[in-house]
Amino acid sequence: MGDITQLSDLDLAALVASKICHDAIGPMTAIGFGLDVLDEEDDEEQQENALSMIRNGVNTITAKLQFSRLAFGAAGSSGFEIDLQDAQTAVRNYVESDNKHKVEWNCTIATLPKNHVKLLLNLVAISMGTVPRGGMITVNIETHQDHPAFFIKTSGPKARVPAGIVDLVNCCPGEEVDARSIQPYFAGRVAIATGATVTIVLDGEDVLLNARFS
Repeated sequence: MGDITQLSDLDLAALVASKICHDAIGPMTAIGFGLDVLDEEDDEEQQENALSMIRNGVNTITAKLQFSRLAFGAAGSSGFEIDLQDAQTAVRNYVESDNKHKVEWNCTIATLPKNHVKLLLNLVAISMGTVPRGGMITVNIETHQDHPAFFIKTSGPKARVPAGIVDLVNCCPGEEVDARSIQPYFAGRVAIATGATVTIVLDGEDVLLNARFS
């Protein structure tokens, strides 16, 4: 797809829904497997392992759905502002649920409009893909020339900018957008709606994802 108009709002909604469902399948499967073990096994150790699997699955799916509510959902009426403490909690639970990534959160702003928070959370999710083996995600939210600005740095083994990610965030993908690539494309749509300029670059051994609003 060469430009933003080629992905309709209906297709965009369908792909976002597919992504959310895909993210839920893993932990839901783990919960189901744990319940099967509880039904079939009498061994105390096996049952405890199954309970641990169920707890982890519940925690993971809760973190993913709470994150998706802010990253994709309405989260309030038009013009509604989001408390960034709530955004921080959603980000930390989501990012650290995989036990590979950690978050450092630095914020000098109390609230932001919901679409600004959508962009922030989608950029954080994208940043995890720049350090697929795990690492630190440092989120800085501050005021830059009287406008909010996001500065996200990822540090980890073999940090890189995934192929095609910049074009997707610029809403000019070289290939058809699907459920795997919808998040950066969606971030680009939100950036356009909020008047943000997003950059993603490799800086030495780190990746920088920045968003500035005009």
